Amino acid sequence: MPVESLLAFSLALGIAALIPGPGILGLLGWTLGRGGRAAFGYSVGLIMGDLVYLCLAVGGLAALAETMGEAFLIVKLAGAVYLIWMGVKIWRSSSLASEAEARKGSFFAAGAAGLTTTLSNPKTIVFYMGVMPMVLDLHGLTLGMVAELMVAATIVLTLVLIPYALAANKARTVIRSPKAMARLNKGAGAVLIGAGGAVAAS
Repeated sequence: MPVESLLAFSLALGIAALIPGPGILGLLGWTLGRGGRAAFGYSVGLIMGDLVYLCLAVGGLAALAETMGEAFLIVKLAGAVYLIWMGVKIWRSSSLASEAEARKGSFFAAGAAGLTTTLSNPKTIVFYMGVMPMVLDLHGLTLGMVAELMVAATIVLTLVLIPYALAANKARTVIRSPKAMARLNKGAGAVLIGAGGAVAAS
């Protein structure tokens, strides 16, 4: 693939990813509530969702995601409900329960939440259906070019997500007292509930 095309795609994706949305809110909430393991899992889920839509766009199926109608609405609402449910769960957890859950199963739960958030996020569909075809000729892509795009998307999204995750995890590790931890859990839960509300309202 021409370097200029790869750079144009990476720049467009980076700009879109930098605009805070449900994905970033969810990442902050999971990291604050469950720590670095959950942050990694949630980030992997977010990136996997983007790669799914990238493949759909290349396959000419991006419009299908927009015309799914009620099916997409169900996916979107399911993602919103899941985020809100996890937000309530984190809100109600004690500091000890939070630490225990951070060590047990957070990666997969957070990964599922990240994937669901991306798949139910209209912003992601708009990028891969509307913006991506403006910067790339999707009809002439080979499998090798698609692989290059997937690597570029993974690198760009990772670079965008890392600062958010590190900042949230630093805030979590600095706070140690049970009272402060309880407040942190409530804040993290509120962020996840807000992310779920953003998905539902979008």
